[in-house]
Amino acid sequence: MNLTGLAPLKTLSVIAGIGALVFSTAMPAQAHLVRAYHGDDYASIGADHRWVEVCDIERDGNGVYASFTVRGTTGPQKVGDPNGSAAGCGNRVFSGEVLGFSLCEDVSGNNNCVNKNH
Repeated sequence: MNLTGLAPLKTLSVIAGIGALVFSTAMPAQAHLVRAYHGDDYASIGADHRWVEVCDIERDGNGVYASFTVRGTTGPQKVGDPNGSAAGCGNRVFSGEVLGFSLCEDVSGNNNCVNKNH
């Protein structure tokens, strides 16, 4: 039996194994982002569970805000998108962990909200 033909396969397999090991250790853990949509508008809780963002994407004249439940605070913590549907979003970093939120579109006479817990 001639084993000399196996040397290139063995070398290739070792290189592939090293490549897989390097790739798997170089990749960070997946971030845990929580996001809820109200039409195209959205609110997010970042991977650290302290950073939040509220974005008014729809050019409909209705403002968007979210009321966040934050560990260590009393009552909802409101964050809105201060410039409406123009570029940029509203954001804030809380000192406590964000436990959930309600995303609302400020429609005259009827605020329509979507609830999200993480």
